Amino acid sequence: MARSSRRWTTAAGFAAAATAMVAGIWILGPQASAEETLQVTGLTGIPAGGVVSGTVTIEAKVDGRPDSVVFHLDGATDLTRTERVAPYFFGGDSNGSPFGWDSRTVPEGRYSLTAVASRGSTTARRSVTFTIDQDGRTTPPPTTPAPTVPSKPKLWVTSDMSEPGGETDADDISALAALSAYASKFSLTKVVVGGEQRITDCAGAMTHARNAYGAYLKNLELSSICGLQGGFTTCTATNPWVKNPPSTVKELIEAVRAGGVTVLNWGPMTESAGAACWLEHNAPQDLAKLSIVSHWTVTSPGFPIDPNCGPDRSACEYVHELAAKNTIKLIELGAAGQKFINTARGACDADVTVPKKGLGVQLNAKYAGITPDFSDAITFLVFLHGGIAGYDTNGKGDANFDKAYDRVCAQAPAIFDDLRAAAK
Repeated sequence: MARSSRRWTTAAGFAAAATAMVAGIWILGPQASAEETLQVTGLTGIPAGGVVSGTVTIEAKVDGRPDSVVFHLDGATDLTRTERVAPYFFGGDSNGSPFGWDSRTVPEGRYSLTAVASRGSTTARRSVTFTIDQDGRTTPPPTTPAPTVPSKPKLWVTSDMSEPGGETDADDISALAALSAYASKFSLTKVVVGGEQRITDCAGAMTHARNAYGAYLKNLELSSICGLQGGFTTCTATNPWVKNPPSTVKELIEAVRAGGVTVLNWGPMTESAGAACWLEHNAPQDLAKLSIVSHWTVTSPGFPIDPNCGPDRSACEYVHELAAKNTIKLIELGAAGQKFINTARGACDADVTVPKKGLGVQLNAKYAGITPDFSDAITFLVFLHGGIAGYDTNGKGDANFDKAYDRVCAQAPAIFDDLRAAAK
């Protein structure tokens, strides 16, 4: 009897996992002989060139014994799912009984689904194109549409990473290593390090960032507030940043005005607040283009502190006030990343060991138990595992905390497979 590569006990848990991206490959069972044919003979349950609605059961029929079958869904939303044991269902199964895939979890439109069977260096694939239309009002495009390149999330990272052994949290060192492993999945406008006023060796922080991540992250820059005494203060006309913002704050403002950007906030809100304040006074029409995904600036169930608000509370409170008024979008994840790190090898059922070589050296910069503490990474993992649609954008944390943790926890084994692969 076959069993799925993951177990889900609720419909919500399955929906989160079914919309996740998984890149790990596990090998289970006896190995096929080198002479055995590997072929994807069909994709059943989905009409080629036809229309899909509601929940459907999609199965890849495979001749041979693959190590894995990876499903790639390409369209308005891109999803990836890995099955390692027959039968191979897009959506997973329990002892051979398929869960089905709910097409309502992605936008309507034209899609292509490809099943790739792999054994060692041998691969075989089969694709089918179709249209998702839930109410019969979507007109299917031609069966041979022009190829499109899926857009990548446009991100700006603000990190309070210091030099190794410095005053600020070493979890940023680990999180930047995790971001390096996934860099190809995003359009990284800028990765700013040292965004903390109490750092004493700003040059050391930048040197470490270049040496550790320069081969993966091309837009690294030292924060212009690194070591700068004093915080954001308040957003009034007398705030000097309203007329003359620090250089990296000015660059963030330009990125927002040029078409919008999502800031991943891993430390104090100082630079995000500075950009928002300048926009409020000088270009309020552009404030709506600023989105922030923040790690732990509010308390969460079981985590009664808000550590990233401590160093510059005025900035933190200002950003949350704007979000509460729907002036900007703030997806506050609370301590979801910390909970994930704390429970990855327990409730999330993952092998959390990562070799201390390559990016693994930086991933192991700090531990919670034996787990690499890349808790800030929750801010970009949510894009890869379920996307950010449906998260509260008003700066409130509890609902987002649970949703982000549940979705990323469901994919913990594959995430750590990815990180081990990056430790070369």
